[in-house]
Amino acid sequence: MTPPAKQRLTPALALIASLPLLLTACFGGDDTPSTPSAAFVVVPTAGSECEVVTVSPTTSVTSAFINPLLTVKYTGPNLDVCNRLILQDAAHTPIATRVVAASEWAHPQGGVAGTLTLEPTTDLTPNATYGLLLRDQTISYFKTGTARRGSLVDVKDQPVAVKGLPASSRMGIAEINNVLDVLLEGLVGDHPTEKALLEPLVKAELTNLARPNARFGAQVAKLTYLSSDASGAPVTLSGLLIYPTQDGTGPAVNYNGMPMLIGQRGAQGSDRAGPSSASETMLLPGMIAAGRGHIYLAPDLIGVGDSKSLPQAYLVASQAAEHTQNMLRAARAYFLQQFKSELGRDIRVVGSSEGGFTTMAALPQLAMEGQVRYVSAAEGPYDVYRTFDSNLRAVGGAARDAYSRDEDLSLVAGRFGAVLESMRLTQNLGLDPKTVFATDGSILPSFLTSYASGQQKALVTALGLNSLASSNQRYELPNARIVMYHFTTDVLVPQQNTVDMMARLNQQPNRWGSLQRGDCREDSALAILAVNLVKNKLVTHTLCVFFQLDDAVVEL
Repeated sequence: MTPPAKQRLTPALALIASLPLLLTACFGGDDTPSTPSAAFVVVPTAGSECEVVTVSPTTSVTSAFINPLLTVKYTGPNLDVCNRLILQDAAHTPIATRVVAASEWAHPQGGVAGTLTLEPTTDLTPNATYGLLLRDQTISYFKTGTARRGSLVDVKDQPVAVKGLPASSRMGIAEINNVLDVLLEGLVGDHPTEKALLEPLVKAELTNLARPNARFGAQVAKLTYLSSDASGAPVTLSGLLIYPTQDGTGPAVNYNGMPMLIGQRGAQGSDRAGPSSASETMLLPGMIAAGRGHIYLAPDLIGVGDSKSLPQAYLVASQAAEHTQNMLRAARAYFLQQFKSELGRDIRVVGSSEGGFTTMAALPQLAMEGQVRYVSAAEGPYDVYRTFDSNLRAVGGAARDAYSRDEDLSLVAGRFGAVLESMRLTQNLGLDPKTVFATDGSILPSFLTSYASGQQKALVTALGLNSLASSNQRYELPNARIVMYHFTTDVLVPQQNTVDMMARLNQQPNRWGSLQRGDCREDSALAILAVNLVKNKLVTHTLCVFFQLDDAVVEL
């Protein structure tokens, strides 16, 4: 017996909920005003010394880049006490540096946790020894090699492996203008009734995706480049590169001055194909970007793609920022080398979920690479500490607050396990998972009790070091239009993250062109249909992806 249309539509809508996972959550409410969280206030800790959490490059590194990033993460008694990092050569002569990123965060147990990233103003001498001093105390010695971070390793054509598109690395204008049909094909497959119901609704509400009006074809490639791991040692990473090509008798392409769009992936397992595989639907916004005259970059980030054997730096701001910046530099080198063209300085960035976090984390570095014109960030955990603090306490039985009010607490253990593993491997967090999780994966009551009683200070520090919405990192983006999306009842990442990130950006001395809350069309027919019929609660975390992408098309 054929099920009723409403019942048969549910599987298709379930795929809507999972699409950003197919996109590797690549880009992802009503706009009811919410009250920003109270700002942290630094409580000085008298007599406390500066303590190093991590430093990069570490003493174990014997082939650091000649243009390395120098990063120290620390705790200290007060603001502006411990952020004094000096680079010296072997003769103890200071080497000139400049600040790349600097933030301090008020630790709820007193004092601050801070991150300071510098870079030398000129290349270091190859095969030479250098030291890093924090407040006149040596914290690391390292030796340089001969390589430069952001160096291009290789670019290879990458055949597309997405149903509905040719198995080719070259896409024409017709394929680009057909991307919404490809999305629908992925949603409904061989279910013509569902397609007949969804197609007019989707095309009526996603008008820009339905008509991207491409002017060029697109070349799809995998780009590999040099970046560094958490220790500061060189590592080869991969990412997706899509760029405009002439299609038939269409206009010729001039890469000189061409703008760039960076797409940031969301959370995914290392065993899943990354953006560079061209097998994920994340490919589609890149095709549109190229068709409209942009270079598109989508970093796999460490632990995914060609570096899948390495630990991921999940929600580690400094690593996400460096890997993004270095891929951009490698792309510039490729176009200069291959086409004798110098790419433009205009940069646009789009990402959701972990990709929203990465988008915001990379802004200080990207601002040094050009003019950031457009930032579209959705559903990111911008305050890593408040997100996990509130949810861990709620799992332990405490009253919920704005960071846990709408959350599905059954999802907390899995997310916390991922961030804990990341902090252990990249930020020297010495917390044994066996003391945190039971054999069934649930969080042990003993750990929840110890956390609630303030016995996990190192964990709090590790989370706080990556809490963008409550740090004092300065954002210098005078030409940027910033749009931040968040479904109001997101069950995975609380929307209070976006409320607080926007409040943080509104503080002095941050500068930007404009800042607004993105519209997730929670009252639209498509959104209401999905929320009411999809059984998977994650629809409230993923649905906004369609509207975010539709808005982004007109910015290209």
